[in-house]
Amino acid sequence: MKSNRDRKAALASGVALAAIMLLAGSVSAAQAQSASRSSLYDITSADIRGTTDEGTGFQNADSYASSADNAATPTPRPLLTSGDDSEQADPLVPSYAATVAPDPDAAPDVVAEEEPARATSVDAAAARQDLEDGRYGRQTLPISTVDGIETGTTPEEDLAPGIRLSTFLLRPTLTEKIVHESESYGGATFDRTFSETTLEGTLESDWSRHKLTVTGEGSYQANISGEGQEEPTASVDAVLDLDLTETLGGQLAAGYDFYREDRTDPNAIANATAQSGVHTLSASAALTKRLGSIRGTATAEVSKVLYGDAELAGGGVISGDDRDALTTGVRGRIGYEVSPALIPFLEASLARTEYDQEIDSSGFKRSSSTYGLRAGVELPLGEKLSGEISAGYLTRDIEDAGLEDIDAFTIDGSLRWSPMRGTTLTANLNTAIEASTTAGESGSVVHLLSVELERQLRDTVVARLTGTAALRNYEGASAPDDQTRLGLRGELDWSLNRYLSLVADAGYEKTTQGGVPDSDTARIGLGLRVRR
Repeated sequence: MKSNRDRKAALASGVALAAIMLLAGSVSAAQAQSASRSSLYDITSADIRGTTDEGTGFQNADSYASSADNAATPTPRPLLTSGDDSEQADPLVPSYAATVAPDPDAAPDVVAEEEPARATSVDAAAARQDLEDGRYGRQTLPISTVDGIETGTTPEEDLAPGIRLSTFLLRPTLTEKIVHESESYGGATFDRTFSETTLEGTLESDWSRHKLTVTGEGSYQANISGEGQEEPTASVDAVLDLDLTETLGGQLAAGYDFYREDRTDPNAIANATAQSGVHTLSASAALTKRLGSIRGTATAEVSKVLYGDAELAGGGVISGDDRDALTTGVRGRIGYEVSPALIPFLEASLARTEYDQEIDSSGFKRSSSTYGLRAGVELPLGEKLSGEISAGYLTRDIEDAGLEDIDAFTIDGSLRWSPMRGTTLTANLNTAIEASTTAGESGSVVHLLSVELERQLRDTVVARLTGTAALRNYEGASAPDDQTRLGLRGELDWSLNRYLSLVADAGYEKTTQGGVPDSDTARIGLGLRVRR
């Protein structure tokens, strides 16, 4: 009996205790669900910004959650407490607000001072610094080339910047060399050592539309020892490119050229210590029009040639005034653009040459008219390959009936080819008619070929090799045998810095002609070149 009463008393005590606990801490199911939803989803944008780092992308979170002023006050999460009513115990399951609330007793966080961000490195020095400092940036260092030549994306820091003159940029170059030359002619040898001073310059405009380019070169020789003819040269050319409209362009050009004839030239004076100096003044104007795929160019040209006196060994001179002449001419070219890299063309030319003296010292009227026609193709394939090639016919009608007319088939062309980076091959082929002042000779047809190979061996070393070949066919009843001239020249330019370089060159030239002694000329030079 006692055990039954004990069991009933224990069961009643348990039920009473459970009822007391349920009445003390119970909440309706709806209230519990509301509290859960409020604590998890009804977080305001202010709460988000307060619990996230700066720069996380939540600055505009107000568009996705309610503002702090309009947000409903969250219902507290039900807390599980102990049965002690005299003192409120800590909750066994803390609410969300309690977890995010700052602890007043906690020590303040120490925020490390951030270093300023470094921009992505674009050069090797900055990349190495980034790697040492542990910063983000370019960690892949550039790999040097096998030949040591800078890549095309590297700025040309070694190029002399030039001199700024208002809207123009001047790039002058001065070269001073000591040259030794040896010349063999007719069994005799002439040696001389001389200084050669060469001044070159380029002046370019920096205009938004048109462009003016002026190039000049002058060379002066002074014998230091030995015998031989000094050969000064000078040339100045100015070209103004006009951008008139989208389909119409123009070009104005003017130039001056001076050189001294060589003993192997067709009109050279025998036994002269100094041959005649030749001055040439020229000017031209051209218009180019595009009509769809058709291109048309019209050019007008004028040139004046003046000959100086030849100095004889005995002290006398021979005047060259009877060779002075004025030449005017026009040229027209029409081409069709089959593709941007293929443009066939047809060109016709007409020129008139009038001598200052109607009858020269030999009694001949040498004024003449020259006609030309040629067809060819332009190949503007880009920076790697460009040029043109043409073939045609050229004839010169001389006024004097005692002189034969000159005619010839012509081949003309130019080529610029860069097979690899740092290497450029340039070739030119020309055909021209030269006048003569020798009695009974009408003149000559000259075929000239020149090839230049330039190679950048290192960043600071450039080598150039130039070869020339000229074939001169004489015309007339008493014309001499044909003449052949071959030449080869090499140059090495070693830049010590962007302004100064060491230059060395060597060359050889041989001239042969039937009935005339061969001429051989060799030279070697060493000097300094200054750029600005």
